[in-house]
Amino acid sequence: MIILLLRHFRIPVTGVFLALFVLPACSPPDFESDWTAEKLYDYAMERVEQEDWLNALDAFRAITLGHSGSDIVDDALYHQGEMHINLEEYPLATLVFRRLINDFPQSPYSDESQYKLAYATFLQSNPPHLTQDKTFEAIRELQFFLQEYPDSEWSAEVHELLQECFDKVAEKDYRIGNLYYKLKDWEAARLYFGELLETYPMSNWASRAQYEIADSYAREGKYREAIEQFEIFIQSYPENERSAEAGKRLSELREAYEVTADPPGPADPADTPDPLRPSAEFGSAGNDPASTDGSSPVESESGNSP
Repeated sequence: MIILLLRHFRIPVTGVFLALFVLPACSPPDFESDWTAEKLYDYAMERVEQEDWLNALDAFRAITLGHSGSDIVDDALYHQGEMHINLEEYPLATLVFRRLINDFPQSPYSDESQYKLAYATFLQSNPPHLTQDKTFEAIRELQFFLQEYPDSEWSAEVHELLQECFDKVAEKDYRIGNLYYKLKDWEAARLYFGELLETYPMSNWASRAQYEIADSYAREGKYREAIEQFEIFIQSYPENERSAEAGKRLSELREAYEVTADPPGPADPADTPDPLRPSAEFGSAGNDPASTDGSSPVESESGNSP
């Protein structure tokens, strides 16, 4: 059969498409070539109930090829696309669903077929660390669905799949940013995290990116920026599992920043230090305090690295 040949010889999809829709249908031994479209459809649905995807596919294809004037051709095309998904023939599924949408725009299956087309496209996408061309293609198909069928009963499934697509493409940016974060290249890490937050703010990776932006500033000793970013994290993700930790970090950073930004004045005017001489308490490097072991005040007070 064509499906088996595809798996064994890896025939190009375009060639298989022509074979599916141009060559005469080959009737499997379980039904006769003179069966009506309705009888073929009933037979196919029986095979579907038995999860006999291959024979069901043959029967649906026989309807679309041999009974093109039937009222149930769009039904047969829809189920034919589903059989391809069940058989993991995702490129063929997208071809069938697109044919249904183009040839039968008024079909009751048109909105669901648009969703299944996007779903079959998403199933062809690479793992997150590789290129995401198919994921972006699926996003475009889902956004087209929302424009064309705003009141469809499939809208919830579309939004769910769209979220999954956004999470997948955002994960790639997060992983790159996290790699720079582990290498302590804070600027590069924040660049990727920032792009993730700007492009995919609703993805499930956004909260991680925001937390690590704040943490990267703290590790650099940039307490004011770290405070701002931790405040954004807590405000944006109050229910996040790291919100309590972020609150603790924020308190420590505020205390450290107050000591750095506003050191206590001398008790006696006579004790006013020479402004040309570096302060013995804060060192000559500026206002960033440092403990004797080289750790920041947050590290020395909490015992943990920011």
